[in-house]
Amino acid sequence: MAIEIRNETDKSADLYLSGSIIDDDAGGLIDEWCDNSTGYQWPEKIRSQLESLKGKALTIYINSDGGSVPAGVAMANMIERHNAPTTAIVDGWCCSIATQIFFAADRRQMPVNAYLMIHKPAVYAGGNADDLRRSADVLDTIQRGLEETYQKAALKGVTAELLHKLVNDETWLTAREAAEIFNVELLEASQMTACAGSAKFMQHIPECVRRVMEKGTPAALAAEEERCQKAAVEMRQRAEIALALAKGAMI
Repeated sequence: MAIEIRNETDKSADLYLSGSIIDDDAGGLIDEWCDNSTGYQWPEKIRSQLESLKGKALTIYINSDGGSVPAGVAMANMIERHNAPTTAIVDGWCCSIATQIFFAADRRQMPVNAYLMIHKPAVYAGGNADDLRRSADVLDTIQRGLEETYQKAALKGVTAELLHKLVNDETWLTAREAAEIFNVELLEASQMTACAGSAKFMQHIPECVRRVMEKGTPAALAAEEERCQKAAVEMRQRAEIALALAKGAMI
């Protein structure tokens, strides 16, 4: 399971949320066809977990490259409706639609070596010129909605124009930079995982992030690369299934 409950007591629990965010249809197919669903998460998964944790304070640890916009927004709304205090912590990085889940928590915390990434929504689209223009209009509408969430989480004095530019530019933020823009608490640094997952294919990863991704001894890097390659093969197989169902889904 990519969503895991740990350290549960009568009053609190830790919820670990990692991997790519997909919709319920794609998630159901992965559950049916694959041996495990590690690396993927979808709304029904977190709904069932939250249902079992009613009334308990949650600490939500996030390490995600993002994924489906409607699925991510649904998951964020579920967390925002939780009937007990919620704290979200970025374990490694929180990218794209995963940031909406992060900002849905009552408190947000980041180790100083963690990262946020925000960017414009995208879609796989086809059709004639009118169809493509309508798709662009829909994406603009979605972006306005995402930016409203960022504005709610922003510090006093941060303008909508600045947030719009950050989204348009596909902006990576260190924890310290994020705390200068958003209501985020800084935590002491912890060790970051070596495998970058699909984030290594994003367009504007800053050099400081790339250095962390490349850190390690040659032997450790070779072993990690082999592990990542094996994981990539499995991810591609799953992606073929997911894309068959998620045709036209925003990511």
